[in-house]
Amino acid sequence: PAHAIGDVVRRVDASAGDALDKVYYPPVASVTVAYPKTAFHMPDLPGFGNLNPRTEGVRTLGTIWSSSLFPGRCPPDYNLLLNYIGGSRDVELGDLSHDEILQQVDRDLRLTLLKPDAPEPKLLGLRLWPTAIPQYEKGHQAILAALDACEAANPGLFLGGNYRTGVAFGDCVQFGLDHAAAVTDFLGGAGTTPEEAPSPQTAEEDSSAASLVTSR
Repeated sequence: PAHAIGDVVRRVDASAGDALDKVYYPPVASVTVAYPKTAFHMPDLPGFGNLNPRTEGVRTLGTIWSSSLFPGRCPPDYNLLLNYIGGSRDVELGDLSHDEILQQVDRDLRLTLLKPDAPEPKLLGLRLWPTAIPQYEKGHQAILAALDACEAANPGLFLGGNYRTGVAFGDCVQFGLDHAAAVTDFLGGAGTTPEEAPSPQTAEEDSSAASLVTSR
């Protein structure tokens, strides 16, 4: 992530290091809970999940219906739910305890999916990510321009991560594949003449430089 690599890049390019420090990551918690199917308005939850507009007064961002997507994840008489809560418009979440986060998610589910008399949730997992997903805020294009200039001025330096080309899983995979090809071409001297091809010593130095590839 950008906040982890900024100090390293600053040794090579102060402007790029400063730009990486400007990428904002708000806190997000993932909370996995299970309830008996009898506790739901729709026991079989036919679908992918649900997103919650802020206008509905629900704090949880959204819920993935895991047991509907992946059969066998829980007993047949239960539904398994993966919830996300927090984000750039709810940074106060990062100050809550795990118990408080669980209670909030349970309250929200009772407003959306559960019957009022639903039993307490069975908690299977809760993780608070203080710096979760990079936000593409105003000024992000200037950050990307600084990173492009840094790479252009330092051949063999490759900066990669979801702060550059999107946070979706598919975008991250494609970016990784594209940059893997670029690193391979660089280390193999693709596009160079025999006179320009790196010497063994230079190739070793280039390999060290190319290893500075960050991931999500």
